[in-house]
Amino acid sequence: MYDYISIHSDEFSSFIKTDVIENFLVLHISCIKLRTLVFTKELSGSNIIIRGINANLQGNYAYDSADEFTEINLIEIDFPDNSDGALENEVLKIAQKISNEFLWKIDLRE
Repeated sequence: MYDYISIHSDEFSSFIKTDVIENFLVLHISCIKLRTLVFTKELSGSNIIIRGINANLQGNYAYDSADEFTEINLIEIDFPDNSDGALENEVLKIAQKISNEFLWKIDLRE
């Protein structure tokens, strides 16, 4: 089972404007915006959380300044505690859509 999926550019070196990723998540993935760069989506009766993050070139970040970001270079999708293989596959499909749109890679974190 995975804890979360990370989607980012090679070496965290390319960025997406905040409004671009927010529009993509709402319009193309049908997410609900909870606050700046934090979204939820219901899948198979569970809610997943998707976060846009501004990370440094080593992938380190802080959650507390999302309102100040104008662009991001990392997206994380959290798996609920009760996730199973079917839910993980649905989340992977969302990650693939994001990855394909912005030409970023997917990292699975166990």
